[in-house]
Amino acid sequence: MSYPSMQMQPPDYAQREFREGLQKLKTASLLYIISALLVGLGFTAAMLGGLSFGRAGAMMGGIGVLAAAIVGAILGLVALFAFLVPAFSHLRNSDPSMFGTAATLVKIGYAIGFILFIIGVALIISVIATRNPAMVFGGLGLFVIGAIFLLIGLVGLIIGMFRLKDKTGETLFLVAGILFIIGIFIGILQFIAWILVFVAANSALNKLSSIPPAQQGYVAPPPPPSPR
Repeated sequence: MSYPSMQMQPPDYAQREFREGLQKLKTASLLYIISALLVGLGFTAAMLGGLSFGRAGAMMGGIGVLAAAIVGAILGLVALFAFLVPAFSHLRNSDPSMFGTAATLVKIGYAIGFILFIIGVALIISVIATRNPAMVFGGLGLFVIGAIFLLIGLVGLIIGMFRLKDKTGETLFLVAGILFIIGIFIGILQFIAWILVFVAANSALNKLSSIPPAQQGYVAPPPPPSPR
């Protein structure tokens, strides 16, 4: 699939798409931060409950962890499909040569990876009802394939961070991209990376807001003729 080059689009269109992409990226990062905090707080509550109130506290903590995990997962899905993927679509529309590859990898990698994970979970859960061990291997296989696609989506996200650094001059995008790479092995760093993405996107949006319309590629229409 080919996309029209940036040169074929009016400058104000490219600027508008870039701004919208940054805004959605900022929202996605905020939702990811909240999602991670909910899951983290849930696990912390479970541990404290187990230490303070014994088995009953552990059971209540387990319920809290499950509830926090469900809410966090829902927020994560909203962040992914309602904001992150559309963010890169807008960035691609603003400059296909710079963001086209990243947008494609993010969309294909995360979407297919998520679907495979859901099917894998369904197969493993069905083992309880069918008592068919073969479904465990099928589910695990889908988990592995899904993980590969999710890694492809992460590669697209990392490329997008590097491109955004080049486009905006915000060094925090570059740092976030590096943390996303290291976060493959040290998960907490991905949480920090999303914080940096939020700060960098907000800073870039503020800079865009401070630029006069004429410098953003917008040309004001001529004034109406004065009455004679």
